[in-house]
Amino acid sequence: MANGRLRKVAGGLKRSLKTMAFSEVVGRERKHLNLLAFDIGGTTIKHGVVTAKGDILQKGSDATPASMALLLELLQDIKHRYAADYTLSGAAFSTPGIPNQITGFIDGGSAIPYLHEVPFKPKAQECMQLAVSFENDANCAALAETWLGSARKMKDIIMVVSGSGIGGAIIKDGALHRGANGYGGEFGYMVMNKHGETFSGITSPVELAKRVSAAKRTNIDAVRVFELAEAGDEVARREVDRHFYYLAVGLYNLQFAYDPEAILIGGAISERCDYISRIYEKIDLLITANSMADLRPNLCKCRFGNDANLIGAVAYFNQSFRPKPEVAG
Repeated sequence: MANGRLRKVAGGLKRSLKTMAFSEVVGRERKHLNLLAFDIGGTTIKHGVVTAKGDILQKGSDATPASMALLLELLQDIKHRYAADYTLSGAAFSTPGIPNQITGFIDGGSAIPYLHEVPFKPKAQECMQLAVSFENDANCAALAETWLGSARKMKDIIMVVSGSGIGGAIIKDGALHRGANGYGGEFGYMVMNKHGETFSGITSPVELAKRVSAAKRTNIDAVRVFELAEAGDEVARREVDRHFYYLAVGLYNLQFAYDPEAILIGGAISERCDYISRIYEKIDLLITANSMADLRPNLCKCRFGNDANLIGAVAYFNQSFRPKPEVAG
């Protein structure tokens, strides 16, 4: 386990996950399934009804509660809202941290500390009385894009999601690569310079905004930082340039470490029309300085934007509850 501690998940659920999976999910025709999908973020929980084919029928959002008890209440409330109009066959979660598929805990850390204190999966299953799957948010985004999005026909990709931190995922030979300890794709922890700054700390939009806010003794977000940079503000221009430089360094290194078909860039900030071209400007400088390594990464924008995690959560649900082929006796 990521935290080195052995955790035991208490039993006592009235209906086991296996029973729910086979009787309520696998036994139905998949094309008729409606799933309740959740994307749990530090400030907002996005949710919606998504078909097993990846079509979003309805969606909404709520503020992230302050405790696990309040979160479970909210999950029940959201289920009841949608259940008035849809028959729900399961709940698919995109979460921060590292979902442990054995214990049901969410290992690692995130902006929502209480998520890591209890076995999330059985708690969610018990309160919702539905079959439940859960997967890391960046992994969900990667699954969405390889299932139905920008990387649909690709088998080897890297996903980099830029938000409050830097999330990442690796799809190798068409499947998620988790690594020996579950940290595969956690690119945000990469150390980028001799000062010990991490890929997440030096390139995430939230950290960019914090640095400019501190320098200007104000409180602005990343969108405003880019606006100031375009208007010629020297502090903002310097920090935005630094943002793209280190983003290029990280992506350049990942290209040579994994040699993927494409590196997909996600997160709200990546929707800027010049975002990828600005990264390429810095990558081309790196290539010019290193003539022995002239492979230019194939950078692609994500297709699904803010819906990627909902769709990817359903993709993982489909994989989790896929019927196993019968073995001839």
